[in-house]
Amino acid sequence: MEALPPVAPDAEFGQRLRLWRRQSDIKQSRLGDILGVTQATVSRWEKGVQRPAPLQVHLIHQMMARKRNFRLDQAIKRLVTHSAQRVHLIEDRSHRLLCVSHPREIEWQRDVSDLMGTSLWRFATAEIADAEKSLHDIGWHEDQTDHLGFGNTQRDGAPLRIVDRFILWERFFLSDGTAVRLTTGFDQAPQNI
Repeated sequence: MEALPPVAPDAEFGQRLRLWRRQSDIKQSRLGDILGVTQATVSRWEKGVQRPAPLQVHLIHQMMARKRNFRLDQAIKRLVTHSAQRVHLIEDRSHRLLCVSHPREIEWQRDVSDLMGTSLWRFATAEIADAEKSLHDIGWHEDQTDHLGFGNTQRDGAPLRIVDRFILWERFFLSDGTAVRLTTGFDQAPQNI
């Protein structure tokens, strides 16, 4: 893969970024988490000392163009939490657990309060790890596809019980620009995905 050329710092971009971030009530550290950089890097962007890479600029512009809808975020959380399906919602890149349905909690056979806000990556099966590796090839993070289904091997014990024989990942964005992944488990491959 060919490296992208460096981009010169831009004070005007930094001022627009700071204004948008403050109006959107997003902390520098939160924006850094979303974009995979530190809070200090976001601060340098806003001061015009450094400019984000072209892909980060593209993601920032996408975030700025989205209208924030906190009610929609809460509705999504409510739908996941009250779903009759085995489903959970994670941050797409960090795999941090955001919310979980009761059937999923029963499957996991544990109180999920200790998992909330932590990465579920450590519980991945071999099939989940392989599917994660394939995301780059299918353009997952470049919005070329928004869902992926794959077969999975069940696990009945530690470190986390998983009964899904088929998993569907669906990617979308919360109002603050965070890419999230809705993970739904099935006993067999659904007909229409």
